[in-house]
Amino acid sequence: MTARRPHGPRPRSRRPSDRRGSGPSPAGAAAAGLAGAAVLLAVMLPALARPADATTEARPATAAADPAACTGEGAAATDGGRTCTRYGPAARLGRGTVRTYTEYAGGVPKALGVSLGAAALTALPSAPTDGRHCHDADGDGSTDTRRECVGGHSIELALPAAPPDAPGLPYQWALFNWNPHGHSPHGRYDVPHFDVHFYLVPREVRAAIRTGRCALLIDCGQLAEAAEPVPAAHLPAGYPASSPQTAEGAMGAHLDSRPPTSGTLSGQTFIYGAYGGDIVFMEPMLTKDFLLRHRTSAGRRTCESVPQPAAWRIPGWYPTRYCTAYRPAERDYTVSLTDFAPSAGLRGHAAAP
Repeated sequence: MTARRPHGPRPRSRRPSDRRGSGPSPAGAAAAGLAGAAVLLAVMLPALARPADATTEARPATAAADPAACTGEGAAATDGGRTCTRYGPAARLGRGTVRTYTEYAGGVPKALGVSLGAAALTALPSAPTDGRHCHDADGDGSTDTRRECVGGHSIELALPAAPPDAPGLPYQWALFNWNPHGHSPHGRYDVPHFDVHFYLVPREVRAAIRTGRCALLIDCGQLAEAAEPVPAAHLPAGYPASSPQTAEGAMGAHLDSRPPTSGTLSGQTFIYGAYGGDIVFMEPMLTKDFLLRHRTSAGRRTCESVPQPAAWRIPGWYPTRYCTAYRPAERDYTVSLTDFAPSAGLRGHAAAP
């Protein structure tokens, strides 16, 4: 700790007219010395007892976020001021809310995710879907919500604004889906689960993908475009270039790396969405039971790698891991993309600390 200059009264020197004789007596000198020591201790002891977080020493510039940059609605400095967390607008879910959030450190992205307040997982809708994306596929004049509707219960979420002068993320918005009965393919994803889509394209692209009677209720006239293969250079390792059987209305094709023999999902997995030969969304998928277990598990956090393509079509910062977690301090569950790194066109930038 940097030495502090003692404050407080200094021992006063006697005026020459006050002195008696040629010098102080031994007793007077001793008394003066004790008085000076007492003053010094009175000044130094409070400084020594001051808590470490109250020190006046400046932290290294790289250890703290710029307070001026972590401002605005929904922004808060966390992690001892080293991280700026921003939240997007909240939407009602169950008895709570769901919202997006970002984390930046030193202007570099650390995480993009959704936060579910603990109350959001109580009183969730039990109907198969919200009925927004349905099609009378068998032409019987009625709609079976279990077989002729897709998307479960969906919520469109806006992303928080990026910090000033920070590198922007390539994501434009998020789509949160609750599937109380799961969805096709049966025997794989027909369990209660959440789909969290982080879209790389505007909402209008998704809205233009119509429902119909082909594949997973996609308009048959759009099936070929949905099934257009993703170029090898942009295809994440371990994923098929095309998946027409999983092309879904109001969404696109789902590229899945899980082998068909892997059985019903019991934890989390990562899906890439494609349309017109482009990756249009990145999707962590996880069961409700898996999410709830994190409230009582030892680490309260499970992370896995995000398979990467050889190159990203859109330059930017992309995640190398995705995580499911429970945060006791915030009393929420999170599903997030983390450990961002710049794409090849941005290699001059520093990675997240």
